[in-house]
Amino acid sequence: MCGFAGVVAWDERYRVTRETLAKMSARVAHRGPDGEGMHISADGPIGPDRPQIALAHRRLAILDPDPRANQPFMDYAGRWIVFNGEIYNFRELRAELTKLQPDYPWRTNCDTEVLLAAYGQWGENCVEHLNGMFAFVVWDEPKKKLFLARDRMGQKPLYVAYLNGNGERASIRDWYQRDRPPAAVAFASEIGALLEVPWIDRTIDPRALHQYLSVGYITGGTIHRGIEELRPSERLSIQWREAASLNLSRYFHQKPRPDAPLSDSLAIETTRHLVEQAVQRQLVSDVPIGCFLSGGVDSSIIAAAMRRSGGAVETFSIGFDDRRYDERSFAKAVAQHLGTKHHEFCVAPRAAEDLPKLAAVFGQPFADSSALPTHYLSRETRSHVKVALSGDGGDELFGGYDRYRAMLAGEKFRRVPAGVLKIIASSSQRLPGSHPKSTGARLKRFTATLSDPAYVRYARFVRLFDSETVEQLLTSELRAATRDCDTVEGMYHDYFQEDEVVRAALLVDRLHYLPGDLLTKVDRASMLHALEVRSPFMDHELVQFAAGLTTDQLLKGGPKRMLREAFAGDLPAWVFKRKKMGFAVPIGDWFRGELRGMLRDHLFAANSFAAGHFNRPVVERLVEEHETGRVDHSQRLYALLMLELWWKALAPSPS
Repeated sequence: MCGFAGVVAWDERYRVTRETLAKMSARVAHRGPDGEGMHISADGPIGPDRPQIALAHRRLAILDPDPRANQPFMDYAGRWIVFNGEIYNFRELRAELTKLQPDYPWRTNCDTEVLLAAYGQWGENCVEHLNGMFAFVVWDEPKKKLFLARDRMGQKPLYVAYLNGNGERASIRDWYQRDRPPAAVAFASEIGALLEVPWIDRTIDPRALHQYLSVGYITGGTIHRGIEELRPSERLSIQWREAASLNLSRYFHQKPRPDAPLSDSLAIETTRHLVEQAVQRQLVSDVPIGCFLSGGVDSSIIAAAMRRSGGAVETFSIGFDDRRYDERSFAKAVAQHLGTKHHEFCVAPRAAEDLPKLAAVFGQPFADSSALPTHYLSRETRSHVKVALSGDGGDELFGGYDRYRAMLAGEKFRRVPAGVLKIIASSSQRLPGSHPKSTGARLKRFTATLSDPAYVRYARFVRLFDSETVEQLLTSELRAATRDCDTVEGMYHDYFQEDEVVRAALLVDRLHYLPGDLLTKVDRASMLHALEVRSPFMDHELVQFAAGLTTDQLLKGGPKRMLREAFAGDLPAWVFKRKKMGFAVPIGDWFRGELRGMLRDHLFAANSFAAGHFNRPVVERLVEEHETGRVDHSQRLYALLMLELWWKALAPSPS
């Protein structure tokens, strides 16, 4: 697990200095405290046949801590690689490559060298041989080609900025720049590193802002016009030619349509086998490994699978003085049942100090408040181990969220006359409950969507700000700039055309919510403390299998039925029956108390983001409604605060 950054320039105007590369490296230093390296190609004129290659790397040594494994790493053919992540099957790959190349002179025992050798053997198709989480960049000197790739689920980040031969900002997804050779490409593990490159366009993308307000994260792009994110399972190759060779493709698909679904008994057996296999694969390490443990279904299953693999297991949990958000007693009970060496921490949140740190490391607005407890858990865990397994992804694979059951229940109302649906919706609005997770609020949200098509209904379930409030918030200029942008409903439309609603919702979450929110949160919050977090549920074989389960297998008899039945004998029955708490903090209370001043100071400052982009009366209304308790806007206000903290931390150019 590491961080990297770099630039390849075919044009003298975009040459980077060693000082600039050092600044890029410093921006990702927290990701790798165990070593650093830089490579800049020899001085001299830059041109199509002699581009400047500038690579920087920060290392977190998990496999083969020998300095010979440091990066940037070069093979005997003159190819260079910078790599972030872990290749869990690197030993098997090395054995296979040794058979294919018996004379290959291996220099290390690390997965970096294996990955570069795999590229040398199979070229761009090397990614199809990998089991792991990764983002990497190869400069193929013999072919004068740049190759970038990201893992199938998007666990590791990879950001890219591209200029065409005219020195114009160009998208790697637009066709028009393909008739122009590239001028420069910059890439990094985090957005902050790219902001050190002088030619990067840092202006705000109104479409990304619209998406952020809608769902609380940005997926498929970034908040900056000039910076893109390589999407999960994407690979990109760039070569300079008179007509640019720029190839973008994906190598993994998550939507299988099995001819005949597995029987329940075989599906349960396969679930168990694949989970245990994924955990076993991810135990490869030359340093101690622990496990996050909340006492919920997913983390408890991962801990149980670790325990069955043999050897001692260390588990880690945190809690708060507020009992509504404290799961330590559940985690302790599971740890005692499994016989793990358990560590629990009671944390006194210091949100005013810690939220600005998180805003800076995310590099763009990010509105999931569970990043704060993830930050605390990672910080405390890192004092004991360098690597931890987590249960992230279990809900999105096996149907754990209430909204999946709500989608299924909503289908039963399709034959009810529209007039009756209106009466039901109108009557439910009189129910008490303003907190988004209260029973009354959920019922109101559910009945209000009964007349909507499935894709609209699901969008309304996951929205942060509804479309009307987004329109009210934005200034007239921004409303005009986002009038034709794809709405959340538009993003989801195609997924619900040919599939059952539950499977479609799960697919949406795997393609958007997981990489855009959950996996981003875990990566940034953990790597801020140089802790590597691995997620066995993201094993691509397990993901592919779960995507083929039927709705009955997912939900009939309760959420996550396959997981519950597969591991029923390993854990106490109450683990599978207790109410899901979620990983949360009382952010709503804080905005009426200790964070009230901080919120107001940032939102209403003369130089705030809100002052230049939002209608102040709307922001004032949201704050007033929350402070008086009329409406719970906790997550919406958190989103606005994190937008302000990001704006202040990275000081972007005005749009």
